[in-house]
Amino acid sequence: MLVVRIIFTILLFVFGASAVHAEADSGQAIVIKKSDDHFSSPLMLALDEVHEEYGLEHYEALQAFYARRQGEAYWTRRSSLNRNARDFLDVIEESWTHGVNPYAYHFEALQADPHHFHAEILLSDAFVRYGQDLSGIRVNPKAFKSHQRYWQQPMTAAYLLSLLDTYDDIEDAIAVFTPRGRTYNRLRDALIDLVEREPPAYEAVLPIVLNGALKPGDTHEAVANLRVRLKGYGGVTSASPDTFYDDVLAATVMRFQEKNGLTPDAVVGPETLHVLNVTKKDRAHQIIANLERLRWVPEEKPDRFIVVNVPSAMLWAIDEQRVKIEMPVIVGREDRPTNIFITDITGVRFNPDWTVPPTIKREDLVPKLAEDPYYLVSKGMELVSGRGEGAMSLNPALIDWASLTQKEMDALRMTQVPGDHNPLGRVRVHMPNNYNIYLHDTNEPELFAEPGRAVSSGCVRLKRPFEIAHFIMDGHKEWSQAFLDEMLENGETNDMFIRNTIPVYIVYYTSWINGDDEVVYGRDLYQYDTALIKMLSKLDEIFIPVDNT
Repeated sequence: MLVVRIIFTILLFVFGASAVHAEADSGQAIVIKKSDDHFSSPLMLALDEVHEEYGLEHYEALQAFYARRQGEAYWTRRSSLNRNARDFLDVIEESWTHGVNPYAYHFEALQADPHHFHAEILLSDAFVRYGQDLSGIRVNPKAFKSHQRYWQQPMTAAYLLSLLDTYDDIEDAIAVFTPRGRTYNRLRDALIDLVEREPPAYEAVLPIVLNGALKPGDTHEAVANLRVRLKGYGGVTSASPDTFYDDVLAATVMRFQEKNGLTPDAVVGPETLHVLNVTKKDRAHQIIANLERLRWVPEEKPDRFIVVNVPSAMLWAIDEQRVKIEMPVIVGREDRPTNIFITDITGVRFNPDWTVPPTIKREDLVPKLAEDPYYLVSKGMELVSGRGEGAMSLNPALIDWASLTQKEMDALRMTQVPGDHNPLGRVRVHMPNNYNIYLHDTNEPELFAEPGRAVSSGCVRLKRPFEIAHFIMDGHKEWSQAFLDEMLENGETNDMFIRNTIPVYIVYYTSWINGDDEVVYGRDLYQYDTALIKMLSKLDEIFIPVDNT
């Protein structure tokens, strides 16, 4: 069969395509009808050959694409690549600026100048791969306490190939799926700038190694390397011995800490040391991780929405493309991370009661009750068994908390009535989700004064909850400040719902843009950057030109 294919192809080129098909000279493929639904051509035969060699994931979509075109090529004319092909090869070569790997798009094979029919197939397959990588999530977000359904999925192969039918110019087709957001393009620029620069001289002394925290007045051999690392921050020259951590160096450390969003206390602890030891390659990986995450969220958003960025512990309420509220929040600690997801706000509950979630019940309250059976009573909480009319209050002192089984624990509910002791405070936002994660008020406002705000059990606590309530309820016919004051005064639980729901995006960005259009590099709170880079490395390998030349 292979011999027949070869002879057939040779005859076509020897005797000329025009003898077989009148339009071959204009770029139309040679077509031999096999039946009403099938045909063969050199290009369709090449598709099978390339599939055998590469195992094309989108073989059926490619087959349908070329069948629609009656075997006519898109990227090639006779034996040469056309302008669209050459332009797309340039796009592939620069694709690393999106944090993807050019060699995942047959770049090496296409550079080797293969048979032009093979190049045609490889370019179409590369277009699908590239379009999918730039149009949606590429990894399983389960590792980040999330689910696929919350994030933008890649465009289908069939849709992407239909773009080639729609647009004569490849740039117009690529523009359909290329992210255009300000933050996204600013991060791309930062990645390009980072790659083009030489590694900083201080990388020669990294990593700086400490055993415990380094404080002003301490003597340590790492001080000399610390001075080298901080040379760009000024003020490190000192008459003190190289091993002595003096006041001049302490002031420089504080400037470094303030610049990098750390507590400016001059103490070189684990967080400050981690940032000090970040290399050029680490920064590139951080940008790549965030470019990937930005592609998970649709760029088209409604006029009003709320964003919570977990690593920076900040919230923004947006109204008609303007920031109406910017607010610090408290997020989940490292062992109880805040889930990332997208949902809709449907209203607000005022004076909420609180049913203790399973994790807090199991890991926090039951151990305390084993020590003090009256702990719930001291917190104004109630222990309840059963539901509805069959629910009954129990005396916690009559339960053997130390030997409680999981089944028995699940049958018990610990609840707290509305009031000043309630952990949800006076406001809880209705935002249905499977994680029991909510925006809410808090009865511990003093925690906002702490340097780190990752202290909750997963929910997002609001510093100024009534501002969020006003933002959500604005436009509701019954809503007013007087109405809110009355509800808070009577202390009764009251649910209010809105007709037009408001999306809320709980996201994890460790790089973002500040008001001065500067890239800010934040803390990888849950080590999700590290996990994501590992996943992307397994998927296609991470490509940074400086590391691959």
